[in-house]
Amino acid sequence: MLEMDLMEELRNEAIDTVEDRLKNLNETLKAVNEQKVNGSDALAAVRLEAHSLKSVAASFEMKALKVLCHRFEDYIFNLSELELKHIDSCQFFSDRMADCLDAFVQNKDIDISQLMRALPAKGGFEVGDITVSDIEVMLVMEPGTATKIVTRELLECGYRMINVASTLDAIQLIPSMRPDAVICSRVMPELTGIDLACALKAMPTTSDIPVALIASVDPNSDDMKRLPDSVPLLRKGSNFADDVASVFIELGIL
Repeated sequence: MLEMDLMEELRNEAIDTVEDRLKNLNETLKAVNEQKVNGSDALAAVRLEAHSLKSVAASFEMKALKVLCHRFEDYIFNLSELELKHIDSCQFFSDRMADCLDAFVQNKDIDISQLMRALPAKGGFEVGDITVSDIEVMLVMEPGTATKIVTRELLECGYRMINVASTLDAIQLIPSMRPDAVICSRVMPELTGIDLACALKAMPTTSDIPVALIASVDPNSDDMKRLPDSVPLLRKGSNFADDVASVFIELGIL
């Protein structure tokens, strides 16, 4: 009984913490909208609240909120400052976070995959007048110049992008997010891209999600022999976007 009371107390404290963080987030967005704070300071404050929210969500198995916080951090990752044009999208994230908290409080399930597809497209990239499709692509690569180039190319093709910097994070997020396709770099810390592809194809909950591997090695090398036959290879270069389209047609996405 004492243990149950303690857990209930901790759960209530977590709920209160999330409410406070969301209040801070909304106040920051309002301050930007009213031009009472500069964009760089506002972005720093929003990033702090997003990270804190994700930490609390992870600690108390607020699954939907945790996934949503990851998407929000991904949305603001490439921003240099928070501008007026970002406020509506950030507010949409905040409102959906409140919905996730409400579902947690009431012990209700929430369709995470459907929720993800209603979120604003990735921020921080100017790609012109591109029509954004309903195809969600998760790119699993370490942050860096190569990742930005690949992300931009895929955004310019109209795909909705999700960036994940760790294969371990990807394994946790993919079953909930259920992207239309996963593209992973072969060279990754912890688990390699090949490990991730093998794991996704071996698990019943993810075996139907198309996976492609970015690799520059000989496809006949011993390392690549472990790659499932259903996982095609992509090579970075001037024809990358065309190669992605061809692979997506092969995988039945386009």
